This record gives sequence, structure tokens and C-alpha cells, in this order.
Amino acid sequence: MLRPRRALLPVAGLATAALVSIAGVVGVAHALGPDTRGTATPGAAATAQDQSPRTPTVAPLHRLTPPDAVAVLPKSATVHQMRRLRRIAGIRRVAVIDTGRITVRGHHLRVLGVGAGQIRSFTPAMTARSDQRWQSVARGELTVGYAAAHPFRKRLGQTLLVHGHRQHLATMRIGAFASLGIGSAQAVVNRSTAHVLRLHRAHRLLIRAPHLAVSTVAIDVRRIFGQRAVIRDARPHVVQQPISDFARSTIPAPYLSLYRSAAATCAGLPWTVLAGIGAVETGHGANVHRSVKGAVGPMQFLPSTFAEYGVDGDGDGVADIHNPADAIYSAARYLCLWGAGRGGQALYDAIWAYNHADWYVRLVINYANAYA
Repeated sequence: MLRPRRALLPVAGLATAALVSIAGVVGVAHALGPDTRGTATPGAAATAQDQSPRTPTVAPLHRLTPPDAVAVLPKSATVHQMRRLRRIAGIRRVAVIDTGRITVRGHHLRVLGVGAGQIRSFTPAMTARSDQRWQSVARGELTVGYAAAHPFRKRLGQTLLVHGHRQHLATMRIGAFASLGIGSAQAVVNRSTAHVLRLHRAHRLLIRAPHLAVSTVAIDVRRIFGQRAVIRDARPHVVQQPISDFARSTIPAPYLSLYRSAAATCAGLPWTVLAGIGAVETGHGANVHRSVKGAVGPMQFLPSTFAEYGVDGDGDGVADIHNPADAIYSAARYLCLWGAGRGGQALYDAIWAYNHADWYVRLVINYANAYA
């Protein structure tokens, strides 16, 4: 495929950008992966074909409930404590999570033990809506976040030996890759598997309380679970980033304005990431071409993907894949649905979902760092 012409990054930026993270991105130092060119495709969450004769039942998704706070507890939550917390006015939903580390083929992963039907509404929209993914978790399979999945790309569907706490062992099939969007978690297993691996039981809570201040939630959590409980704000926040001289000199003014305004529609999404994607895909519209897979327009959407996720960015009543405003606003929406506004590994995962290649994520982040 013809590659778009790009402005050269500053030498210092190239030397350091892979080590500097945007909003806490981790995992950007993976080895180069193959160019799969899956640009902005709705099937970005890779899931192994179900080989089980029985499909487990998972509670359906009724609504998304992104976490407002995460509580790290000094010891396991009890049923009585959870009942008290859920009775507090303003607490809409709580998920109890097991936590720990596992090792798979020499690679260490921070893992969560969850009830598939209980946690799915807390994950990014595109992850939460996939019944197939959560059925995989319910079957006892391992789901790995995109940012940590590089060593396992060719092992999707394989059954591997997993080492848990104090060398407790389990054999698990790698069932899916996904954007998890839950703090620094790199993988998810179901609760029964978490018990086999001896993860720390019920040591973390995801709390949905949209109308309460996080400080108020913290007071209630510490009153119930003790003063040693740590409560973290999980709400996306507006990212204010300066515009570097490099950005001003290489990004056309209309595109710069669109990147900034479109990013504002997704709290927590840096405008520099949108600009990085625009630079890698078409050099900010300088080399609009049809890719070998049929992606078109300034942000290189597949027409089928744009038909589902495209938005009218300039208010003319039409969502046009070739219109810069519509394409950039649509890219912001797509990234947001994959959890980009949550920052950290979720941002990496969202960029990977846009184009399924680790080299692509690193290059976008390199540009994003140079633009800020």
C-alpha cells in the first residue's frame, strides 16, 4: 500500500517518544508487529472461534456504567460490607474484582478475576457490547488487553499453562483480545479461574456513582472498609495540551482546529492522538488515497465502518467519509467507543483497534508526543 507523505518528526522526539507516554500510556515499547492494515474496522476485538459444545449464559448488557471511582481495599470485601455500600444513596452499581498477577509463557500480566456479567458494563462500549467476548470469559478462557497482547498474537485459540500466585497452575485457552479500559489491568479471567490461580479475592471495587463527588464516595468507602482503603477518581477529564511549534508548522490550520474541537467531544481524548492518526494515515489530507483494503478519506475509514460510526462533524446534515470535519469527528467517536478517553492502556488499546498493529500505535504516539 502506498504510504502517506509525512512531516519528519524532530530527531529528539523520535529518540524519546517511545519512552514518553500520553496520559499514562504503557506498553508502547513492544517489538514491531506485522502491518495487518485493519484500519478502523468494527471487528477489531479478536476473538477465538468457540470450540465449546455449550455456550455459557452471560447477563445481557442493559446500559453502560463507566466507573466513577475505583476502590483498592486492604482486605477482602465481605457480603455484609457490600450490602452496606450498595444501600448508599447515589451508588448506582458496584462490581467486586479479584486482583493479582499471572505468568504466561514467561510474560507477566496484571489480571482481574471477574463475574463476566457483572463487569462488562464497566468496560468501553465496543468491549461491553460483544456477547462473544464475555461468553469466552465465562467459559474460563483468558482475555488479554491489546496493549499486552503482542506476545500472544499468534496464540489466539491455543491452550497454555498459566502460573498464578505461589505457582498455582491452570491451563487456559486464550479466547480474545480486547480493550479492557480498567486501570492498569492487562488481562481478565472469570472468578472461578481466579480462585484456582489464588488471586487476591474481592480486593478491588468498581463504583458507578455519577451524581456523587468522588470525595463523597471515598468517605463512604472508608467508613465501611476502613481508613486504609484507597479510592481513585476514574472519571475522564478534559485534557488541556499546548500546541508545539512542530504542530503549528506541519498541521494545516483547518485540520489543527478540527483535531482540537473533535477531541473535545470525548472527555480525556488528547487532540494530539487524533492529529497523530491524521498524520500517519494521509499526512493531514495531503495524500488521500484508497488503501489496499478499501479504506478512504482523510482518516482512512472503511466505508462499512463509516456507515455505522460516521457522524456529521460540520453540521451540514450529511456524514461524508471524504469530508475532513466528518472524518475527524467520526474518528474521535470511534476511539471514544473503544475507551480512548480513559487514558493509560485503554488509549493504547483504542489506537490499536483503529489499526491492528503495534508499530502503528507507536508511530501515532510518536507524532502525538511531538505535537504537544
